[in-house]
Amino acid sequence: MEKIKVKKTVFNERKDDPFTWKDIKYFKFEDDDVIRLEYVESYYSENNSYDEHYMAEVIRMVEETDEQFERRVKVNERDKEWAKKRRYESYLKLKEEFGNE
Repeated sequence: MEKIKVKKTVFNERKDDPFTWKDIKYFKFEDDDVIRLEYVESYYSENNSYDEHYMAEVIRMVEETDEQFERRVKVNERDKEWAKKRRYESYLKLKEEFGNE
C-alpha cells in the first residue's frame, strides 16, 4: 500500500459579518484548494444552539501522515480478516445445508 491524499481543513473561521477579501487575503492559497463560504442560519434547541454567522473554510488535499497511513493499513488488515471469517462461516452454513449435493 502507498500513502494517499486526504482532505484536510487548513482554514476555518466564522464571523458575524460577510467575509471580504481583507479577511482572507493573508492566507496562502494553493491552486487546488476548495473554498467554502457560507451563511449559517441561527439554530436553537435544548441541547445545541448557535447564532447566525458566516463561515469560511479551506480544504486542501494533502498526503496522509505516517500515523494515518498506519491506521489505514491496520483497519484494512482487520477488515480483510473479518471478511475472511464471515466467508468461512457462510461456507460452513452452506455446506451443512446442502451437503454433498
